[in-house]
Amino acid sequence: MGSIVTVKNEATIQEKISQSFLDNIHALEEHSEVLLALSGGLDSSVLLHLLKQTQGKFNFNLKAIHIHHGLNPLADNWLNFCNKKCKSLDINFYSEKVKMNLDSPLGIEGEARKLRYEAIKKRQKGIVVLGHHQNDQAETLLLQLLRGSGLKGLAAMPEFDSKRNFWRPLLNIKRDDLAVYAKKNNIQYIEDASNQDMQFDRNFLRQKVLPLIESRYPASIETISRSARNIAEGHNLNNLIAIDDSKRIMPADGTYLSMYGLKKLPKLRAINLIRWWLSENNILMPNKKNIEELYRQIQHIKKDASLKLKISNDESVRVYGDKLFIVKLMINTNVCNLEWSGQEELSLPNKTRLQFIKTKGEGLSLSKLGLKTLKIQSRIGGEKFKPFSDQPTRSLKYLFQNANIPPWERNQIPLIFAKKQLVAVPNLGIHYEFQAKEGEMGYQINWLR
Repeated sequence: MGSIVTVKNEATIQEKISQSFLDNIHALEEHSEVLLALSGGLDSSVLLHLLKQTQGKFNFNLKAIHIHHGLNPLADNWLNFCNKKCKSLDINFYSEKVKMNLDSPLGIEGEARKLRYEAIKKRQKGIVVLGHHQNDQAETLLLQLLRGSGLKGLAAMPEFDSKRNFWRPLLNIKRDDLAVYAKKNNIQYIEDASNQDMQFDRNFLRQKVLPLIESRYPASIETISRSARNIAEGHNLNNLIAIDDSKRIMPADGTYLSMYGLKKLPKLRAINLIRWWLSENNILMPNKKNIEELYRQIQHIKKDASLKLKISNDESVRVYGDKLFIVKLMINTNVCNLEWSGQEELSLPNKTRLQFIKTKGEGLSLSKLGLKTLKIQSRIGGEKFKPFSDQPTRSLKYLFQNANIPPWERNQIPLIFAKKQLVAVPNLGIHYEFQAKEGEMGYQINWLR
């Protein structure tokens, strides 16, 4: 009788993986890359086995990556285990070693997670598959509740994260069912002793709290996970409202919010839009107190008054004119005679970048310059520039002010010189004598903060 139940459960797991694929990444082209984050533990080892079968059905290119954190004395053995497992299944295998900062303010768990995702991103070409299951989802929601998180945190993990192309096909499957599947299919996996270490919050919840809850409420893992899905729906609805509000308040590139527009919105929608805007710009969400203070200052700020509210160690929110900007701390490092000779992108000492995009009929004409190399320099003051043929040569200070470029950016914008001639100022314009004409090849130059 028990074996019949196991076979049924096993079939259900494989069906759930296939259905999750159809629901979330059905548009994936044949032979597209699917990269599995393989730790060697139960979850990812079972998922490797399941995806190998799913690969035959949907014809994608399955690969695996193992991140070596170097924290455990058995870490080398785990890497070798994963390598051999992939070889036996004829799956391409990668490994990345990361250097842990044990004094990171994120804590050991947070630092390991950050480095793991950074290493995976370097190898990512398509979909990344993660082995999070239903128990992980329940633990995540409880942790976020204990931290006093907002809707975004309480929504826990999505089955498919379209922003990062992360797929979690096991999210509706309990760990116990994965263990049964592993036993039935003779799947070997690593048992990490650190999973028993109670100093880690997740282990404490996993070993102590959730078993106690399940002893009283047997379906609690499923119901907690269902709550996470319900919260995610509320969070997604808030995002849709923010997107709709942003159409009247924010430009397409998301660089600022209109103060006038924010003031016209009801408080909850204004705060919702600010949160969404910060998230879209990859800013770690400030606490409720800081968001409320920002909203209060927006409501009471007078015309031409300054506003600068620090929201993290590296970012602040500032006002210029009627616009609310996110300002990232930039190192005041002068650019001195940096040379461009055809690269698509150039990294600058202040951690910003210059992008050179080939265009036709616009941008900077190299043929007019008669040069193939350009010099990149910082502003020193007193520079003059003539972007319009029907206007006189003006000082950069005048042109920056006229273009409403915020004061904190003006000395950071790199200047493009051909010998001693200022020929381009990114985000401002091209000297009129060196602009590409219709049918002529040119370069559009963007400054990426």
